[in-house]
Order: sequence, then C-alpha cells, then structure tokens
Amino acid sequence: MIEVIKGIIIGAICGAITALLGYAKSVTVEKFDPKKATQTIVVGAVVGGISGYYGWSYEKGEEWASNVGITTLIEYGKKTILRRLGKE
Repeated sequence: MIEVIKGIIIGAICGAITALLGYAKSVTVEKFDPKKATQTIVVGAVVGGISGYYGWSYEKGEEWASNVGITTLIEYGKKTILRRLGKE
C-alpha cells in the first residue's frame, strides 16, 4: 500500500511539473488555467498510483520516461523557444 501512496505523490509532482511546463510553452498564447493544471496533476497521480500498485520498478518507469516523457519535455521546450523567438 505504501508503494501506491508513494506512486500517487510522485505522479502528482510529475503532473504538476508537466502542467507548469505546458503553461510555460503557451504563456504568450493563453493564461494559466488552474482547472487544466489540476487535471494534469490528477492524471499524474493516477499513473503514479497504477505504477505503485503494479510494482513497476524504477527501470520500468525510466523506460516509460524515455519513450514518452522525454519526448513531451523536448516538444514543450521546442515550442517554448520558438514562441519566444516569434517563429510559431
């Protein structure tokens, strides 16, 4: 049970980071929306809880991050830079 709770907390933190990065890439286009940010945090918490429930190892999480999370972070970073430069 502790792994599920730990996963929920870690997932919520990751969701918060993702929400903030998503906002950062759109700061000139849209205002911060707490409802959208909360939804992202909840999604992260659910994914974290599932990971804890199934006992995914750190390596499994790292594999997931390599395949999905890092791609998203790079995409957000690219959009942030392009929007700041006025190219998008």
